[in-house]
Amino acid sequence: MATFVLLSKVSPRSPGEVKALATADEEFERRLKEECPEVRRIASYALLGEYDFLHIFEAPDARTAAKVALLANVFGQARTHTLTAIPFEEFKEIVGEV
Repeated sequence: MATFVLLSKVSPRSPGEVKALATADEEFERRLKEECPEVRRIASYALLGEYDFLHIFEAPDARTAAKVALLANVFGQARTHTLTAIPFEEFKEIVGEV
């Protein structure tokens, strides 16, 4: 399994929409389990800065990670950015091979 980071920016138009984010996250988790059962969400954080949320998850491949990002967009994410995350110990091994 590969580790991915999904950064998302929301664009709520009213205070009521901000309060609905918790419900949207629960629905996202339900759909994630239903449509991508092989994906494991490791952690989620609310952020201060350019992006509003960070989700760390494991998926078998980039195709599945793209599906997770598209699924997040269904819930009103104005913008998402998905990154591959390499554990630092693994990165050090790669460096040693170069």
